[in-house]
This record gives sequence, structure tokens and C-alpha cells, in this order.
Amino acid sequence: MHRLPLAQNPAHTQDLCVRLALGRPVGELTRVYGGLHHRMWRLTTDRGSYAVKQLAEDPDPADANTARHYNSTEATAHKFAACGVPAVLALGDQDNYLQLIAGAGYLVYPWTDAAALDTHQIGASHVREVARILANMHRADIAVPQLGEAKFEYQSQEKILALVERALACNLLHAGLLSEQLPAFLRMADAHREAIPILEEKLVISHGDVDHKNVLWDTAGDPLLIDWESARRLNATYEIVLEALDWSGITATFHHDLFRTMLAAYVEAGGVIDGDSIEASFHCILGDWLNWLLFNVGRGTDRADAEEHATGAGQVDLALAAILRLERLLPGLLAMATQGHPRSRRRYMHV
Repeated sequence: MHRLPLAQNPAHTQDLCVRLALGRPVGELTRVYGGLHHRMWRLTTDRGSYAVKQLAEDPDPADANTARHYNSTEATAHKFAACGVPAVLALGDQDNYLQLIAGAGYLVYPWTDAAALDTHQIGASHVREVARILANMHRADIAVPQLGEAKFEYQSQEKILALVERALACNLLHAGLLSEQLPAFLRMADAHREAIPILEEKLVISHGDVDHKNVLWDTAGDPLLIDWESARRLNATYEIVLEALDWSGITATFHHDLFRTMLAAYVEAGGVIDGDSIEASFHCILGDWLNWLLFNVGRGTDRADAEEHATGAGQVDLALAAILRLERLLPGLLAMATQGHPRSRRRYMHV
């Protein structure tokens, strides 16, 4: 959900320009599409162009914990940039990056003409570069005290049942398939819950969402990392497996060669794949996709906000396809990922 669109709220635009010394607005704000939760705008002034992220109302940006989260994740981006990570950085000072105006929240960035790749454009050179960046972040060992503790969310059986019933009642697209897959969803949630303590044993601070839509490539072919709001303490093996799946096309056409290349490039760049965390990582990733699926079932059944409804319904389609594809490929991918990275102790086996 969103408050009044920024383009219809010139007072907020003017306030942002004054606070951050952006200059005088020139022309109309332009909506930039592509984000799945917030609204993005291009603001042009007599001093330059800026990307303004208008934050969704859920969670409430004015809530103290939510505000702390946005400021700490942007502070994380600044810390990593100081270590050579190519990050697009929010404007602000002294770790105060969230701009609150009458309860509405905004983050402002310098505009860049770099662009994300479509899945069919991704090649070996791209996955090697992303793997190198991940390895560098995992080795950086930065400290961001205000970032808080690691948080892992898994779904209760009651919530899964309730949301599938809601999808059926609202005749959501694929509601029948959701119902058919309900036993599998419940197994995934159980495996996710069991995986979390394993991944909690070894944590680093990292970006948390370096998928292909959050890496922009400039005209020289150099990457820029955006959307740092998922930055957190996480398991490094989980993140490299997660992103290797994304960059290899788990949401579209999967390329085993890119998956293998990305894992190998990560190790070559100094990253460490922990054999004890690999299987748990796959189950946690399936659980994350299940979380995203169920979140979007809720959005897709919300008829009050047409934009949220359309986005949610589309993401249900994408998430469901990714879950079914990953579940089918899991035995082979697990064997590939564990090659050369044996377990030091016996773990549960759900595959």
C-alpha cells in the first residue's frame, strides 16, 4: 500500500529538495517501473537527476524499528562501498538516510543510466563478476552494530492453510494448483524450520538480495548494486547458492552451466562454501520462495488496491513456477553444489 503518489504531492518533492540540497525541480517527476514493493520516481532538478524511492506503507516507515532498519541497511551499503563494493548509495548524513515527511518515507539516490539485465542476457562473465563481489563482501567482515540480529522467517502450517483457502475463496489464478501442492508446501515449511539453526551457526553481513534485478550494468559493463534493504546477517553459503540459482535462471529457463560457473568463481575469488550448510541452504531458499509466494497470495487477493492486486497475482505465478522448478531440480543441484565440499557431520536429509 502507498500514500498519495509523490508526483501528486509537490510539497513532499520540494521538502526533499531542500533537505538534501538537490536543487530546484525541473519538469514533472517520472514514474520508474520495475520494483515489486515500493514506487520509484525520477526527479530532475537544475543540479542533476535523482532516483526517489517512495516506500510502501507496510511496514510503516514512521515506525521506529522500521526507520532504524532502513537507516542501518543504507549504512551497510556505505560500509561496503568503502571496501570497494560497487554500490549505489542513498543521500544523507551520519547514517540518517530515511526521509520522513508527514508519515511518508523516502530514500533518495543519485540517478544512474545503468540497467539490469533480462534473464536471457545473462552470461558467464556476469555471473563471475557477481560471484566475485559476493566473495569480497563475505570476506570483508564489516561491523554494523545498528543492523540488529539475524532474522529468519518461516511459515506456520496454520498460515499456509489459511492463505491457500483465501486463494480458493477469491478464485486467484492458480488457486487449484496451490491447493494441490499444499502437502508439499507443508513439507517445505518443516524443512525450512529445521534448516534455520544450521545456517545460524555461521553468519556474515551481506546484501541479502543480489539477484539479477538488483544489479545494474553501466555502458562499460561494470556492475552497481542497488536495493540494500535486505542487508542483514546471513549464512554466506546460503547467499551464494541463492544467487547462483537466480543468475542461472531459476525463475525462467535454468542453465546448469551458469550455476556451476558461479559457484566455482565464488571459490576462486576467496569465498568459502561450507559443506555443512549446503543442504540447509537449499531448504531455506525453498522456504524463502514459499514466504514470497504466500505474501503475494495476500496481495493478489486484495481487491482494494488494483496495482497491489496485479503485482501480487503476477508474483504468485512466478514464485509458484520457481518453487516447482527448484523442487524438481533439487537432487541434481545438491549433488553439484556439494562436489568438493563434503559435510563434516551428518545432517538431516529431506531430498
